[in-house]
Amino acid sequence: MNDFESQSYSDGELIFSIGDLAENLYFIEKGSVELINSQGIAFASATEGQSFGEAAILQGGVRSAGARARGSVDCRRISAADASELLLSHSPLLVVILEALLLQQSMKNALRHP
Repeated sequence: MNDFESQSYSDGELIFSIGDLAENLYFIEKGSVELINSQGIAFASATEGQSFGEAAILQGGVRSAGARARGSVDCRRISAADASELLLSHSPLLVVILEALLLQQSMKNALRHP
């Protein structure tokens, strides 16, 4: 994890918005992050040891939710290219499986939070 860029966010800071290109995914080292819908209402959260922004792994991924820091947040920012390289180094099949799961999740989120 130390190979990836550290990023800090303050309480209420927007990390990314709906519709943004998904260029990075994030691993939380300290704090928590709210996932928000188009009205800015939190519908899920991620805490220390969890990741968010996995749409970055999808080719041409676009954010289907926003992310906002809840309190002080420290995380590692992992570029889409680095994430894909990491997955491919283990097995090309992982990328296909993960893409399918992420597409399913994205569709479910769109149905629950239009």
